[in-house]
Amino acid sequence: MKKFLKTASARTFALLFAALTLGSLLSLGLRGRGSPITSAAGLILSPLQGISASFLRSFQGIGRYFKSSAALQEELARRDAEIASLRERMVDYHKALKENEFLNEFLEIKRENADYKFAKATIIGTDPAGHYTTYTLNRGSFSGIKVNDPVLINKYLVGVITKAELTSSTVETILNPNTKVSVYNTASGAMGVTDNTVAWAKEGHIIVPQLERSTFIDAGDLLATSGLGGIYPKDLIVGTVREILDEPVSATAVVTPAADFKKLTDVIILIDW
Repeated sequence: MKKFLKTASARTFALLFAALTLGSLLSLGLRGRGSPITSAAGLILSPLQGISASFLRSFQGIGRYFKSSAALQEELARRDAEIASLRERMVDYHKALKENEFLNEFLEIKRENADYKFAKATIIGTDPAGHYTTYTLNRGSFSGIKVNDPVLINKYLVGVITKAELTSSTVETILNPNTKVSVYNTASGAMGVTDNTVAWAKEGHIIVPQLERSTFIDAGDLLATSGLGGIYPKDLIVGTVREILDEPVSATAVVTPAADFKKLTDVIILIDW
């Protein structure tokens, strides 16, 4: 509105309004005399009155425009609030779906292993390099978690607890070069121990080195924990053999982990078995 008052149209309207007012006063003063001046004033002021009325209508139209613009802004604000509310509901819905899926997997393991005791935890941190070799969990010794407890997602082995504080704990995943797991080939029964390097961890794989050339392990075979060593129960799924690398003395199996480390948000800690 302030911008309009500063325009040339506004100044023109002001001049016309002043002229109209002056003319009206003059006309009133001369009314009834029927003088030539009165007639001349009528001739001059008649067009001015029409122009003035037109300007007044324009001014009223501007007022209606600002009122409708304010109503539109209110409607847009209301719509934005509705969209934000719907987005929040969608986020809650997807969280509920994911939680339901996680709980179903948890119950499946529990049904198959009634003597197992579990604790659920959420990942709150990972290794700075982003290779998924280490996680920090939001549960610790207060929840019964201790060092060497296996960490799972569904039936898949994620890693092992290496540090347990009161309300948090640290997991070294099977991608970590420090983690060694005794595994067996579910097809042939051939045995081996997992190992890793930083280079393979970056690729998202682990290795089973120093295999005899006669070992019955081929690409596509499924590897699971053997139960040897006392840290991991038998038959937790570790991964699938991606390829066999022939070396001068032995062979190395390159394994793709069953757990999808890029998508992990929650895990299960096996606190007793």
